Amino acid sequence: MFVALIAAALIKVPQAAKPPSLHSVHAAGWENAAHLSLAWDLQRHKPAPFRTTVLVSADAKYLYVAFEARQSVPVVETQHTNDVGFGTDDEVTVDLWPSGANGFSYEFAANPIGTHYQSSSENSAYEPTWWSYGRITSGGYEVTMKIPLDVMRGAVAGRAWLAQFSRSVESTGDILVWSYNRNETSPNAAIFAGRLSGIVPAAARPEPRLQVYNLGSIAGASAGGSTARTGVDLSVPFTATSSFYATIHPDYSNVELDQQTISPTAYRRMYQEVRPFFTQGQQAYDNFNCAICSGIIPLYTPAIPTPRDGYAVEGTQGAFQYGAFDAVGKARIDQAQAIGWHNGSQTLSASFQRVGVDMPGFHDDTNEVGVSYGDNKHIFSYFNYGADTGSRVADGARAQLYDLGAGWYDPTTTIAFSTRKIGQYFNPYDGYIWHPDVAGWGGFLSHAWLQRPGAAIRSITVTGVLDRYHDRTGELDQTDQSWSFDLLTRGLVDVNLNGGSSYLRLNDGSFAPVTQNTLAVTLGSGAQNTSVNNGAQHGQSATPTTLAYSTGRFGGGRLDYWSLTSTRRAGGTGSVSLELDRSNQFMDAGPRYEQWLERVAYTLQSGPNASFALGLRRIMGTAPVLGTAPVFQTGWNLSAAYHQILRGRDEIYAVYGDASAFSTVPQFIVKWIHYFGAAKGT
Repeated sequence: MFVALIAAALIKVPQAAKPPSLHSVHAAGWENAAHLSLAWDLQRHKPAPFRTTVLVSADAKYLYVAFEARQSVPVVETQHTNDVGFGTDDEVTVDLWPSGANGFSYEFAANPIGTHYQSSSENSAYEPTWWSYGRITSGGYEVTMKIPLDVMRGAVAGRAWLAQFSRSVESTGDILVWSYNRNETSPNAAIFAGRLSGIVPAAARPEPRLQVYNLGSIAGASAGGSTARTGVDLSVPFTATSSFYATIHPDYSNVELDQQTISPTAYRRMYQEVRPFFTQGQQAYDNFNCAICSGIIPLYTPAIPTPRDGYAVEGTQGAFQYGAFDAVGKARIDQAQAIGWHNGSQTLSASFQRVGVDMPGFHDDTNEVGVSYGDNKHIFSYFNYGADTGSRVADGARAQLYDLGAGWYDPTTTIAFSTRKIGQYFNPYDGYIWHPDVAGWGGFLSHAWLQRPGAAIRSITVTGVLDRYHDRTGELDQTDQSWSFDLLTRGLVDVNLNGGSSYLRLNDGSFAPVTQNTLAVTLGSGAQNTSVNNGAQHGQSATPTTLAYSTGRFGGGRLDYWSLTSTRRAGGTGSVSLELDRSNQFMDAGPRYEQWLERVAYTLQSGPNASFALGLRRIMGTAPVLGTAPVFQTGWNLSAAYHQILRGRDEIYAVYGDASAFSTVPQFIVKWIHYFGAAKGT
């Protein structure tokens, strides 16, 4: 079976005499397409339990793909607006690497009714115009796709494209693939992809892109008053796989997310980057392997204020990927440069990165280099070295990072070990370091038991973490000894238990417990275990409900934390999300600190290219105290946003407030964007 599957993962794509009909896989135009089958279940490493036939053809402009998916379980199709809710439905996916494993990757996915999603390593805001159609049938569903060749970079005439075709079944967790290898754990791995020959590439150099926005704002004095603004974003390719891009007078009022939370943490909170200037080319940065280290990020762009202007280059060339940017703000310049290399078999890699910040009377400069090896079967290893210099570094000998790690894995088990030293002054101004001034080691173990299809218990996963870190004086600075147990049932009920104990030395010198033992139950969890090798992380359905309770020592008292989140359908294309969080800290010295978060949101997917969202949130009370003075906060936030794409060349946003702000920003914004030349994100 293994030999047959691997041998079949090479096809010659026929040239279509005329475009096939996208209304059905049995319509005119598909009869001469190449046929292939998704014969292997990657999740269970067994033959696929459901039949999937894929048809592929192409012409000078487009790649045409059709999926005929059969299944005996109910079809899941909840999303109606493109690019919303990826991973919550049954889906079929095409992954492409036009210039090989070291080039840009492109992914095109659709659910059973044709709602589609796309992504690319060239730009995390990749949104070209393409077409997908879907319909439910008596025994499954059909999906057809029409993908433009000119929205993908790096193809060379006569060279086969790497490709993978896959399908996910939400209710069972099965992931069915075309090209398979016994060591494969992800359908997105280029080294295990098949090959498509016979595709005629588009123009060697992509089109430049110019996007112009006009914005009108009616706002109160506290929000800066009413205004009108114009700005420009542009991208100019100078090779087939490299581009110069820039932003002038950017505005990001339309891309903010509500990331406010009161969940207990002993560390600085992390936020997702959403600003397009920093998301384009993002794949070139922070490419350093790390084991058991969730708080070491040498370039953390949310720390950079929105610039007045920004200029950057990004791209790939052969075995290299690179990027560089200048973000020019008011009396401040933030810079970064990075270059990475992979060998042809993707077993060896090396990365270098520099990050600099300049302000009047202040300078910070961080350099890091890393090398890694992995056999793409069972073992991995890495070493990273970094150095920080500048105004805040009082002793260069204590401003360095050393990080060494290795591990072994298979599709259900991971064992990893790392040892590292982070100097007292290694703390990049544009980086994110949980805890400088530590030296020590950590270990990680995870194992999953995947049960047979139809079993009452679908999967069980256990993980364990143990680490010990000391500061420069030899005192114990941080310890963690934790375990987790995750159980997923046939009815998509997910039960997760976390326990153990953790301690952290605070700025006042005390060695404080920061332990939270948690029980969480999710109804409507996703069936797919998206990261077996990193513990139990299931996907999520479109309508999950989670109730979680945590308790334990937190500094000088006991902390109890409750969280309830739920999303329910509201009509055919609408949904309502609710969240209620409460933290309650009982200090040994007597005081009690309580904080609440209440949130409700309504979303309406009014069409494939239009959506509306309304959100209301309140935070009130005093956050848990950990070595700092108590602070009482209260704030309401109301926000609303409407978004529509017109003909693939225009976008309209109408926004009230700011979903990311702690309290409501009294402003109403209408923003129009037009794209000249290449499509959005390409």
